[in-house]
Amino acid sequence: MAATTLVTGASGFIGSHLVTRCLKDGYRVKALIRKGNACIPSLRASGVEVIEGDVRDARSVDAAVSECNIVLHSAALNSDWGAKQDFIDINVGGTRNICESSMRHGVGQLVHLSTLECFNHHTLDRVDERTPYFFRKQCYTDTKIAGTNEVWAAMQRGLSASILYPVCVCGPGDKTIFPLLADGIRKRQFFYWSRNAPMSLIYVDNLVDLTMLAATRPEAAGEAFMAGDGVPITFEEVCQRIAAAIGSPPPSLHLPFGLVRNAVGLMEGVYRIAGSKTRPLLTQQAVDLLASRAVVDVSKARNLLGWQSLVPQDEGIRRALEWLVTVDPSEWKVK
Repeated sequence: MAATTLVTGASGFIGSHLVTRCLKDGYRVKALIRKGNACIPSLRASGVEVIEGDVRDARSVDAAVSECNIVLHSAALNSDWGAKQDFIDINVGGTRNICESSMRHGVGQLVHLSTLECFNHHTLDRVDERTPYFFRKQCYTDTKIAGTNEVWAAMQRGLSASILYPVCVCGPGDKTIFPLLADGIRKRQFFYWSRNAPMSLIYVDNLVDLTMLAATRPEAAGEAFMAGDGVPITFEEVCQRIAAAIGSPPPSLHLPFGLVRNAVGLMEGVYRIAGSKTRPLLTQQAVDLLASRAVVDVSKARNLLGWQSLVPQDEGIRRALEWLVTVDPSEWKVK
């Protein structure tokens, strides 16, 4: 009988690719999806057992985790804008629910997708799995750290789990990085605030490969892994590739980092006072991420698990942009 795998966040960018891979590999696949999600009919048609519920609801989480051998936890409120309590409830409380149910039902292995944002990557020169977490008073960053700490705590109580720290993930279905950059470039609203800043990328299929290794290799239990393709590219080069793909001139204006970050902080304050549900053009979290200076060391995943980036970075970017230009530009800015 095929092993049963639960994918949380199955309607999202990374989660949808995990579902496709698990089905291809012959797993019985369960997905925890919010009631009324437009993806439910297609998931069921592909053979996925859909549990309609929410990671914030312990009862529906328990129903989803029941009978599973593997849990791939990619569900998160992944945004640089939103209500603080929503981030806490989903990224911390939801992860706690997943861990507790996984322990209760004797899940063989949980893989938790955390983020590079747990680390102070915009001031450090190098980041690896031993780098301390860095709270920044930003909702997404701080709740992802707290949620990841829930997994570490559960491992201390006997849960078999692995943690991945993906860098910027690109590929078909991305709603976070390339579309938002493309939107700003198309509207000629975008500029640079850090010269030659290295941008760490991972193509989604390469991340899926690493996730499946973490889920199935005994050596992965109790370990954490940085997840990046490890090929140097600058933020300017990425923007130039996006601009060429969408037929727009690339940004040319450079402004000082401190000036931009302070101005963006003021703009965020105005938006919050106004109760805006729409994010400003930039947030401090985005400014920090896209001014990263750290080299991300992915040698642990390569050495311990034998993981390789099978899709080269140049090809991954090409595929991501090939998909991007098929999307209506009005849908690029969805956050």
